[in-house]
Amino acid sequence: MGRNRRVRKRTEAVGANAALRTMKRVIVTSLSLLAVICTSPALATPQKSVERFANTVPAETISRSRSDAAEQAASVPGAGAVLLEALRWRGRTAKQLGLPSQLWCADFMNFVMRKAGGKGTDSRAARSFLQYGKKLDGPRVGAIAIFTRKGPNNGHVGIVRGTDGDGNPIVISGNHGPTVVQSMYPKHRVLAYVMPPDYVLEDIASTARAQAMQNTGRN
Repeated sequence: MGRNRRVRKRTEAVGANAALRTMKRVIVTSLSLLAVICTSPALATPQKSVERFANTVPAETISRSRSDAAEQAASVPGAGAVLLEALRWRGRTAKQLGLPSQLWCADFMNFVMRKAGGKGTDSRAARSFLQYGKKLDGPRVGAIAIFTRKGPNNGHVGIVRGTDGDGNPIVISGNHGPTVVQSMYPKHRVLAYVMPPDYVLEDIASTARAQAMQNTGRN
């Protein structure tokens, strides 16, 4: 009886080894077949579906740097100089600019226009810019934005640098706190976007060209 038991165990071991070898052959065969399928030209992913996205560039609504803003504003003569002039004074207080210390957003706007070589409204009222230049149908880099403020005759004014993803204008202005800052304003507060009159833009462009030539001469 002991001998029969030993024979049975050896038979079972041989059968198990045979089954294991068969399973290994099945796995190897399956992997080889899968490799052939994946490398088959007929079943490979078409290259066109990958190339569709090769030249995709994400759109950007906000100017990220001073040079970006200048490039966008260059499409309107003089507007680039106005924007860059406003950017020069970020972080300055009204006192540092020689302006009144209260309600000085319009003062800063006129200050920027003068420094850029143009003429503003010469008024301390932000809403004076509603009658200044040409009204636009939407925000434009380098344009002047006029906003509502508490009170029927109050307002705020600044220069558009760009917009956020929801179309709210990003504006450089004075009197938004103690210094000149860049800030987003809700678009529902916009009374109007205006571009300075053509003659003002021409004066500003001429001033910018003259300054560029002067700088070139120094170099």
